[in-house]
Amino acid sequence: MRFCLPAGHVLRVVLLTSFLPPMAAAQSLVAPDTPAPQPSLPDILLRLQENMWDYLSSVPNFFCDERVVSTMKQPDTRETKTTSESVFRLVRSKTIGEAPSFSETREVRTVNRHAAKGDEIHGPAIFSGAFSTASGVVSLEMARCFNYILEPMGQLNKAPAIVIDYTINPDVLHDNSCPGPEKQSGRAWIDPTSFRPLRVEMVIPNHIDNNGRPTLWTWAVDYAPVVFDSKQFWMPRTITSNAVSNDAFAEWSFTASYSNYHKLTVSSHIITDIDDKK
Repeated sequence: MRFCLPAGHVLRVVLLTSFLPPMAAAQSLVAPDTPAPQPSLPDILLRLQENMWDYLSSVPNFFCDERVVSTMKQPDTRETKTTSESVFRLVRSKTIGEAPSFSETREVRTVNRHAAKGDEIHGPAIFSGAFSTASGVVSLEMARCFNYILEPMGQLNKAPAIVIDYTINPDVLHDNSCPGPEKQSGRAWIDPTSFRPLRVEMVIPNHIDNNGRPTLWTWAVDYAPVVFDSKQFWMPRTITSNAVSNDAFAEWSFTASYSNYHKLTVSSHIITDIDDKK
């Protein structure tokens, strides 16, 4: 694993008094506002891992509105555009002694404004895991699977962001505990205050789609805070995906938007003995 750490900063304070009038000397002592240096890559990965563990152990079952706009393009064929409105659900399950696992399901309500029952969103690159594992691509736990490079402090939507580039470690392409077997790379933007993911991107040059065709698949997830029971969780706000077959047979893309999050609750009531009502 290669960790690229920022160069050390040397602070030099020089007091200049000779040949300066009193006001100028006073002004020279006022240091300009400079941003604090970002943490080291190992420290960032540790914070991301801690936040990931907290999310996996405490995120409740929930549902939200999902709107997906997808487009299919094929040569000599009219472009097909589909808009679906669904209810997305995340349900956690945990067997004693095992790590938490999650089930992502959706109930499609309408397709192109027409009622739909049992419809599913099909395509060469169905995206799953955005609510459970996608944000963990950059974390301490995945450091054996990916090579990380800490870039200079950047911005996302005009706000400061920690930027980390990543590529799959070629030595683990066939390791079942790591992503693969396709080569993949990407970039992550991290909030420097909360160390929560703001955006995660990935590029997979030779992803095998549902029809067995190699495709260039790119996807991105943008995250935003959601509050359940006074606790903040960072959830996907938008997912974008684009898959282009290497033989130029087809291009399939979609943008999924998520809103109106609600906690799934189970309500119950006690039924008294029927004999009491006789």
